[in-house]
Amino acid sequence: MKEFLENFQKDTITLVNENEDSNSDAIEKNIPKNIPKNKFTVNIKNKINNKENTINKKSIRDSVRLLTYNFFCRPPPVNTNGNDYKDSRLQDFLEQLHNFDIICFQELFTTFNDRKHRMIREAAKAGLKYYLSSKVPSLLSHFLCDSGLLILSKYQIIEHDYYQYFINISGDAVGCKGVLYAKIKINNKYLFLFNTHLQSTYFNESQRNIDFTIQIRTSQTEELINFVYNKLLVIPREEVKNGLILIVGDFNIDAHDNEFIKTKVKFPKYNDTEYNIFKKKINKLGTAIDLMEKKYNKHIYTFGNNEKEEYDHTFISKVEFNIKQTLDYIWEIKPDYNLAIFKSGYQTLKNQNNDGDEKSYEKNKIKVLYDTLKVQEFLVKNRPYQQLSDHFGISVEIYSPKIYEQGSNSFDASNIEFPLKNI
Repeated sequence: MKEFLENFQKDTITLVNENEDSNSDAIEKNIPKNIPKNKFTVNIKNKINNKENTINKKSIRDSVRLLTYNFFCRPPPVNTNGNDYKDSRLQDFLEQLHNFDIICFQELFTTFNDRKHRMIREAAKAGLKYYLSSKVPSLLSHFLCDSGLLILSKYQIIEHDYYQYFINISGDAVGCKGVLYAKIKINNKYLFLFNTHLQSTYFNESQRNIDFTIQIRTSQTEELINFVYNKLLVIPREEVKNGLILIVGDFNIDAHDNEFIKTKVKFPKYNDTEYNIFKKKINKLGTAIDLMEKKYNKHIYTFGNNEKEEYDHTFISKVEFNIKQTLDYIWEIKPDYNLAIFKSGYQTLKNQNNDGDEKSYEKNKIKVLYDTLKVQEFLVKNRPYQQLSDHFGISVEIYSPKIYEQGSNSFDASNIEFPLKNI
């Protein structure tokens, strides 16, 4: 087991297609000097150059399909009601890969299993040939698990970073939760994507622990906002105005004024819901748009909704049965550089970038198609479970003209080896 874990001691890795331009220092840093530059990409390049595996421009679309999904694939031997059917659910989800261009996973852990690696291999075959995953914790750390975060993309990841939250407690204490950042190039514009998973609340624990999880989540919210803010300080303003900033994931913050939560969670310092407090904090960056609220003017349940017979009872504990929460979100951030927090740190870049023609920016930028947002239930039949996770996913389409759709099965990742040695 020690040898298994040692083989996984590596920093964030991004697979790179050599047929595309890749000048990112962030990617090059992951290639040690004593390893040939083609070490990561030799198998990929050979397969792409093979005539029968050439990526075909099958059709042209004007949108990119993005999904965020807590996949509930915790490391063994953790389970809720005796069996989480992790391998079977993963196999079922592989059939969905071709429906999305960018996927942000939470709770897809590497510890003591190869499910994340399998997902990466199969996603590459479906055209999602770039991936980003946080590092596995050191054997000397007190963490047993990685963050469980993963980003898969059909489009080139040209910059990346990871921030680990300062503290987690209870069941979350074994994992190094944080936020995974990817700058993705789409049609010469950029998607600035932040994938995160905040502290959970365990309602079967003491009142002291329950209240403490709220405090930790509030602290993690501040850390998340500071991380996004520091990224915005160094991104050229023109790229931001033509691009798109999204923060996605499982925030473990319920959008509803839930009566059950009121009996379990107390806010001694605040006369407001946790969701409203979060929304006020994230609006420090400018305008923060909750895409689900934007479309429906309400929140659809994404966790613990057992009101319908076809919804799953398998993965929900007794204390959370039919709890009916919205915990998963896609937030769009429209930064306001006139705010005080930007004026000092961003003044130099601001002076170097004139506002220009706003209509031109609006015409050329990539943007969210708000009406396309969907809650993805991923229901299945003839299985010992009715849905592929204890959470529902959320998907949305991003507008960008002349997006070439890559055919599925256009990429053979059978030669990708895990763990990647000497990294």
